Amino acid sequence: MRVASNFRPGVIAACILTIGALQACSHAAPPEEGWVPFTQDELHEYLAGKTQVWDPNGGAYYGEGGKLDTLWDGVRESGRWSVTENGALCWHVSSWGTIECEEYFHVGGQVMYRYYGETGAVSERQEGNTLDVLQASDVVLDIDRDLLMPEESMALVSGMTEFLGTDGAVYYAPDQSLITVWNGVEHTGTWSIDDEGGVCWKVSAWGVEPCRYYYHADEGLMVFHRGRDVAADGFREGDATGQL
Repeated sequence: MRVASNFRPGVIAACILTIGALQACSHAAPPEEGWVPFTQDELHEYLAGKTQVWDPNGGAYYGEGGKLDTLWDGVRESGRWSVTENGALCWHVSSWGTIECEEYFHVGGQVMYRYYGETGAVSERQEGNTLDVLQASDVVLDIDRDLLMPEESMALVSGMTEFLGTDGAVYYAPDQSLITVWNGVEHTGTWSIDDEGGVCWKVSAWGVEPCRYYYHADEGLMVFHRGRDVAADGFREGDATGQL
């Protein structure tokens, strides 16, 4: 069973989904000034015909006509999806029991969520149904990459800020606490190194987050994350998250 499309536990603050029927509900005010809720039509257009990527081994395909296909921990399930008039996404999968709907907001040029009281940037979308590709990528380390060893990964990130494009950064404090900023939203947590040298985040607002595996290639320092190989955006010594 999946936890949430953007990996967040917390207190209940939006509407509740009962399997087979959506209970009438009213949403609380937007989390912050300038957060504009999606309309029902906007959210349907935003998701229909697309796969939302939760993790290299997780995602959901929002088919036309409300058909839902999901992948979590290698398990494929199907059900229905719907959107409320207040701009919330709801999942109808019998094995998930009762879950909360997820609200979507326009925030400037970004799209943000609220789910169980937590907020953040929404998950990546891909055109069409890409769950087969996601499922095939769950064996993360079988591809021929010369990954950094655990001690090398520790030396790479400890005490450094890693930039994640132009809108995000994460600071790896030497005491293994973590500060992240993404689209202006800050979260804290912890970080660790796994046995394969992956840099792993634990942020309560996100739930399970896939580890980041670094390696050197002809293109420079690379990172394998969420089933993709991309160039590392760069590091800066100390906490530079406030510079975004």
